[in-house]
Amino acid sequence: MISRFRSAAAAGCAALLLAAGCGSGEAGGGPAAPADAPPALRSLIEAAQKEGELVWYSVPAENIAKAVSDDFAREYGIKVKFIRLTSSDLAQRFAAEAESGKPAADLFVGSYTPFVPQALAKGWTVKLADADIPGYPGRFSGDYLLPGAGTAVIQIQPTGIAVNTQQGTDAVQDWQDILDPKWKGKIILVDPRTSAAYTPFWNLIIKEYGEEYLTRLKAQQPVVAPGAAPATQQLAAGEAAIVMPAVQSIADDLKGKGAPVGYVQPPASTGPEIVPGLAAKAAHPNAARLFVHYLMSAEGNKKLNAVPGSGSPLDPATLPARYAFNRDLSGTPAERINTLLGLT
Repeated sequence: MISRFRSAAAAGCAALLLAAGCGSGEAGGGPAAPADAPPALRSLIEAAQKEGELVWYSVPAENIAKAVSDDFAREYGIKVKFIRLTSSDLAQRFAAEAESGKPAADLFVGSYTPFVPQALAKGWTVKLADADIPGYPGRFSGDYLLPGAGTAVIQIQPTGIAVNTQQGTDAVQDWQDILDPKWKGKIILVDPRTSAAYTPFWNLIIKEYGEEYLTRLKAQQPVVAPGAAPATQQLAAGEAAIVMPAVQSIADDLKGKGAPVGYVQPPASTGPEIVPGLAAKAAHPNAARLFVHYLMSAEGNKKLNAVPGSGSPLDPATLPARYAFNRDLSGTPAERINTLLGLT
């Protein structure tokens, strides 16, 4: 399987990283392999250390990507470079590079969207189950394995509501509370047209409350923002009372800086489900396989999900009481969702 990953892609990588801006984890001179590591893992560690470098694309936030990159570098003595991208930008960049036959990234860690199975079908990625990752899938239950797409869910970011705590939002505790007439003109709606990752969320809302919810939300005259981060920044500035759907890590970051921002987690929720994708022609295939092993280990997955608001597959208690997996939320296409919300 290793031969399927190999490529001479490294030449363009440095220029790409320099142009796009990236984080890095400097190698820390890690041991050749833990003394108690199984033979297959010892062999993989040694092969990855000979490659000496790992390059990956990340949808998880910059601080999360840096934390796992630095920890992996210290643990194994392998230099790590990453670029943080939005879900749609990651798909476009990875696809363009894969079609050229020279992927700059050895793997991506991004939201599960239709792009993930498409990349596998086109031969751009390799199934994790076929990649000879030692011990795969480890302690991950079948709920988090996506064999048809060749990957596994390693992080969940449950979706909730961000509120401006100076605008009398104490009563906002669930999705239906947003429809109170007093919030008319005071809601920021994160534009679902920016990413296919939002479609399951709106299917959850339709499953819970029917399509009428979307038409009533439209009547609330929400302001549309291009993403959760700018929406929550507008909220912090007092431009609105509510952001929907919101991300806890973004809200908590602004709250920690003194902004009047709070976060509410409704019991019924879904959210971006983060999965790895191994490049089929990676420049550093062994390092990529080792990184996936690390992210699915108890230590690595804990580091990946250390920020409040991240749900770990190894700790289901970190998820909302009525979390619904994206794969179980379909039926209403994005086009109809946008129409119901008045986003045409």
